[in-house]
Amino acid sequence: MKKFLALLLASCVLLTFASCGGKTETDTTTKPAGEMTPEDYTGTLTVYSPHDSDPLNAGVALFEAKYPNVTVEVIADGTSNLVAKIAAESANPVCDVIWGGGADTLAAYKDYFQPYKPMCFDKLDASLCDSEYYWIGESPLPMTFVVNTQKVAEEDIPESWADLLNWDVAKYGKIAIADPASSGSAFTQLCTMLSVFGTSADNYQSGWDFVKALYPKLEVKSSSSLAHKDVFAGENAMGITLEKGSVAYEEDWMVTVYPSDGTSAVPDGVAIIKDCPNPELAKLFEEFVLSSECQTAQNKDWARRPMRSDVEATGLKTLSDIKLINYDFDYVSANASSIKEQWQDIVVG
Repeated sequence: MKKFLALLLASCVLLTFASCGGKTETDTTTKPAGEMTPEDYTGTLTVYSPHDSDPLNAGVALFEAKYPNVTVEVIADGTSNLVAKIAAESANPVCDVIWGGGADTLAAYKDYFQPYKPMCFDKLDASLCDSEYYWIGESPLPMTFVVNTQKVAEEDIPESWADLLNWDVAKYGKIAIADPASSGSAFTQLCTMLSVFGTSADNYQSGWDFVKALYPKLEVKSSSSLAHKDVFAGENAMGITLEKGSVAYEEDWMVTVYPSDGTSAVPDGVAIIKDCPNPELAKLFEEFVLSSECQTAQNKDWARRPMRSDVEATGLKTLSDIKLINYDFDYVSANASSIKEQWQDIVVG
C-alpha cells in the first residue's frame, strides 16, 4: 500500500510538471479585474527597459509600492539589444513588457508584441500609438542638443543641425552621441538628421551626405545617457541627446537647444510581449506607466514629457512651439536594418 501511494504521488508530481509546459507563470490574479484590490495582484513581472536608471528605478519603485505583492525584475540595456533579445526568446518568452524605446524601433518588432488597448486611451494622442495597439506611446521625446556653456562661448553654441558642421573640434572637442546601432534614441537622432536634410524619395541621400560630413566631429558613447551626463561632467562640451536627458541636467551653465531646422518627437513606447508568462501583470504595468500618477511623477522628478492630455508638461517647452519634422515611421521601421548597416559603413570608413 505504501509503495502504491508513493507511486501515485510521483505520478501526480510528473503530471503537474508536464502541465506547466516549461513556462513559469507567477501571475496568481483570479478575481474579475473590477473586483481586484492592489493587494490581490501577486507574482513576479519581468520588465525590459532602456530608460536611464534613475527614472526607471523610480517608476518601478512606485509600481511596487502601489502593488506590494508584485515583484518587478528589470533587465536594462539599449533598445536595439533588448528587442533583439525579445526576438531571440520568442519561442519561450522571458520578458513580460518592454518599457521605453523609440516607437520607430518598437514598430519594427511589433510581430513579437501582443495588442492591448489601455483603458486611458482616450487621454492619449492616437497618432503616437500603433493603430492596432501593438505598442503605445508613453512619452513624446524631442531630440535636442545639450551644451556646457562653461566650455562653449555663447556665439559658438549651435542653433541648428546645419550649424554642427561648423563645430570647432580643435577648440571644443568632439560632440557626444550614443551609438545608433545599439541605442534606440541615437537611432532616432540619426533618422532625424536624415529627415531634416533628405527625403524618402531618394532614400535620404542628402541626409546621408550630411551624416558623413558630421561623423568626424562625433564621439560615439556606449550608452544614451552618457551623451548628456558626460557633457554635465565636462568630458564633452556638447552632446546630441534626448529632451528628458538634457532638461534633467539643466543648470545655469547647461542649456538645452531645440534645433531651429527641425527635430523629431518620436515617443518612447510600452509594449506587452506576445505569449509572455504574465499577461495580466503586463497589462497592469502598462496601465500604470500610462496613469496620471506615474506620468506626473516622471515629469516632475525626471523631466519626462507626459503622454496624457490631462497631465501638464511642467518645466518643458510647449510641443507646439518646437519645430517638428515630418518623421516617416513607416520608412524607418521598414528600413531599420539597412539604416544601421549604412551607419556602420560610415563608422568603418
